[in-house]
Amino acid sequence: MKEWWLQVGLLGVPLLAVYLHIPPPQLSPALRSWKSSGSFFTYKDLNVFYRDSGGAVGSSDVVVLLHGFPTSSYDWSKIWEGLTQRFHRVIALDFLGFGFSDKPRPHGYSIFEQATIVEGLLRHLGLRHQRINLLSHDYGDTVAQELLH
Repeated sequence: MKEWWLQVGLLGVPLLAVYLHIPPPQLSPALRSWKSSGSFFTYKDLNVFYRDSGGAVGSSDVVVLLHGFPTSSYDWSKIWEGLTQRFHRVIALDFLGFGFSDKPRPHGYSIFEQATIVEGLLRHLGLRHQRINLLSHDYGDTVAQELLH
């Protein structure tokens, strides 16, 4: 029995080392376009990706989009154009650890921190005292509940 575990360990350690050093795949044209139309802001020395688009003339409504797990702000790409026709401003971010945002290791990720990052983004964009609409799904629902609390 001891020999079996030794063999697994001898095989598993090199595989893990290779896995951790594999470069990420090339971005698709759609993802390259999404990233190039966004920006980054800094939260505690970490880069957080966001996209901010002006939209409907005559509206003052702002919507912040909170993505699910394990995805990114790109979740909203297919309805982005429609949202910009309804809202004055459409904003989406990649939560820390997701999408184009930094993925620090080790890090104690939490819903509370993700909500704090959303609040930091709103301050960064000068929307701290603005009425905000939230549109979320999955993981983003929990972050939205924390924001509403």
